Amino acid sequence: MLEDELRDTFAAKAGSAPPGSLASLDGFADAAIRGAARVRRRRRAAVSGLAGVIAVAAGSVAVLHTFTGGAPSGPSAPPGPVAQESPSQRPATGNTPTAPVTPSDMREFTGIGPSAEAAVKVRLQLPAKSTVTAAYQAKDGYLVVNTQPDGDKQLVLQQDDSEQQQVLVDDATNITVAKDTSTVAWASKGSMNVGTRSDEKTKKITGVKSVPVADGTEPVTFVGTNLVVSNEDKGFDVWHTDRGYSPTWDTTVVRVFGGTQDNSGVYAEVKSAAAGETAMCLALLQFDQPFKVKSKACGLPVAAKDGARISPDGHWLAYPVVGLKQVAILDLTTVFLTTNANASAAATTRAKLWNLTVTAKTVWLNAKTFVVDTGKKFLKLDPTGKADLTQPLDQDQDQDQGTDGVVLIEPLTEQ
Repeated sequence: MLEDELRDTFAAKAGSAPPGSLASLDGFADAAIRGAARVRRRRRAAVSGLAGVIAVAAGSVAVLHTFTGGAPSGPSAPPGPVAQESPSQRPATGNTPTAPVTPSDMREFTGIGPSAEAAVKVRLQLPAKSTVTAAYQAKDGYLVVNTQPDGDKQLVLQQDDSEQQQVLVDDATNITVAKDTSTVAWASKGSMNVGTRSDEKTKKITGVKSVPVADGTEPVTFVGTNLVVSNEDKGFDVWHTDRGYSPTWDTTVVRVFGGTQDNSGVYAEVKSAAAGETAMCLALLQFDQPFKVKSKACGLPVAAKDGARISPDGHWLAYPVVGLKQVAILDLTTVFLTTNANASAAATTRAKLWNLTVTAKTVWLNAKTFVVDTGKKFLKLDPTGKADLTQPLDQDQDQDQGTDGVVLIEPLTEQ
């Protein structure tokens, strides 16, 4: 401004006058004018500097969104599993649900959701470098277990058909979710942990209980408040989560398929007492330190390592047969109704078989529809229908596109 320039000129002349002359304003006037000039120069410099700070800050925000889009916003979570009560693994303290913006390192998955009649397709946004281990229908969205590149697993709440996400459990070696999705179990760092998410509004795991377990122990399935666990070296056991845990491993159990409808026990494959037995023995086990055989049927087709599932109503056990060239469905209400003399023969006739080449990717769409994956398309099997009779899950499915990357979502079952 002109006024500022005149003042600056006057101040410069005043400052350059010889000391002691009449023109010198080395006194109060001179000091005041020169001081005012210095203040104005500082203000102009400060304004220029502030503009630079604002520009840099705006650029930093853009970079932050670019590079941290894959991480949840809000308070950072502590390392290790969330909501631990032990001093070394404390609960997560953030109360604000994380809701990350759409990140650049995410990819979209197609989910096949359960329903009473037809399949429902949903859109899931998940980390690009992770693989989906399991997915569950929940009242407030979908619970997805991701296996990360380093092998650790995390449980993510994907809200209904949106990009809103919440990491509920991180850095776990294995995770399982109850049928009603209200309870979650995970293993990490020598501990077995159980927490609840009964209040979906909080979007976090609460009420966590932890017990020490042997290395390699993994959660298998919830049966009511009971958690079945396994260890490759020790066998199977049960933790009654409403009280403490004392290991009582059962080495006769080969695998556990799931719990009974009344939560009193489990259906499991057990070792056969007959020498050289190559077929499968299915047993109904009651909880009793840890299990007691109530009923058993042998001579059944051997289940493949993965893919066996009990129907939501507890009526059927369906599984790919070892070798993945057949699918078997057993009626759990009649499979044990045999005498010792004809147990193997009767059990064999109760195994309904479909001659299909399949993968281990399976799901019960509802109580009467078992879905299998041929690698090119999904097929529906009706346990009450004729063996080998199938229907395509999606009439419009492009077989050239295949089933890779499609997630089958476990149905929500009220308990």
